[in-house]
Amino acid sequence: MIRTLLLLFTMLPLAAAAQARPRVVVLKSADLAAYAALVAGFTSEVRADVEQHLLPRHPEDAAKLVARIKETKPSMVLAVGPSAANAGVAGLGRIPLLFAMVPYYERYGLEGQNVVGIALTNDFTPEIAALTAAFPSVRRVGVLHDPRYSGPQLEVLGAAAKDRGLRLVPLPVSSSEGVDKALVGLTSRVDALVMVSDKTVGSSEVVRALIKVSDESSLPLVGLSSTQVQEGALMALSPSYVGLGQQAGRLANRIVHEKVDPSALAVARPEALELSVNLSRARKLTTKEHPVTEGLLTHAAMKGLTLRVFE
Repeated sequence: MIRTLLLLFTMLPLAAAAQARPRVVVLKSADLAAYAALVAGFTSEVRADVEQHLLPRHPEDAAKLVARIKETKPSMVLAVGPSAANAGVAGLGRIPLLFAMVPYYERYGLEGQNVVGIALTNDFTPEIAALTAAFPSVRRVGVLHDPRYSGPQLEVLGAAAKDRGLRLVPLPVSSSEGVDKALVGLTSRVDALVMVSDKTVGSSEVVRALIKVSDESSLPLVGLSSTQVQEGALMALSPSYVGLGQQAGRLANRIVHEKVDPSALAVARPEALELSVNLSRARKLTTKEHPVTEGLLTHAAMKGLTLRVFE
């Protein structure tokens, strides 16, 4: 009896160790509501204990925090935002790193043997699908852009348009001063407008000009964010922050529990999207041939998109 009890007491620490949950560190670039929503989604999905840290603004303090995290040897680090992602790549060594909420991640050189992430942008296929659902007769899609900055985006957008039988009509500019000239006589050249983001056309001034000309010309405008939809764009597709966090949690489970090498995974596209719709603009564009509001709402329901509506 005594020997049996001794054996049981000896085995208790081993059983506890076997049942211990892995620990995952979340490193945030800033204290933003969008980041908090992502972390909430991540925590609900990941099968691990989650420890959160806010990256200090001073580079030396940030490097010290990353070094301390590295010393504690977490199972994985989720870096939220560009600053956290860059700091993690620079200082975490062989600890697996998953990044999220990094706009145009390609700019940051987020590469490494143990690094993978989720992009904030998609391949424009959802935007083109929503556009054609509301306007089946659209054939020519105009895009204002600066060729110096948005060449790759135009290639991706052109491929998405071609897959739907549409033709991309580039509207090149080299400065914000040339925008008005590029937008003259649009109705004879395009049936709809899609925004891309680059250094020249991404300013609030240019966005306002696009919204104005789309309103005056009765052209549907696909924006990049819900904010632009509030300002007057017809619609936009953007990632759901909670959904991004849940997607990150599922990726983390593969890395932590299935021991998948992050470098064997491609940077993922966002799976959970929300469709923002400006109802006032939709009503103005609605005709008997194009019941825009009905088309967009039906499309959102069929594709399982989260819907945000603005007047």
